[in-house]
Amino acid sequence: MLADQLMADYRHAARLTAKERAMLDFAVTVTTRTAACAESDLELLRDAGWTDEEIMDIGEVAAMFNFTNRLANAFGWVPNEEYHSLGR
Repeated sequence: MLADQLMADYRHAARLTAKERAMLDFAVTVTTRTAACAESDLELLRDAGWTDEEIMDIGEVAAMFNFTNRLANAFGWVPNEEYHSLGR
């Protein structure tokens, strides 16, 4: 299942397009090396077919997930029982 492949390691997911991989690569950079983000990262996204508005959305979603995950970790929050069976 694609969701499981993405969760394990999106770089090995078979059904991703080059455009989707570029998006996920950028989200990882935002997550792990924010200070390293550069205009060249944005150009890679544009070259893959993303608009500037879509690139902003990608950055915002990645940043928001990082924010909420850090809050959850700080406060010891865990998903409810239904979470792990959603969409499967």
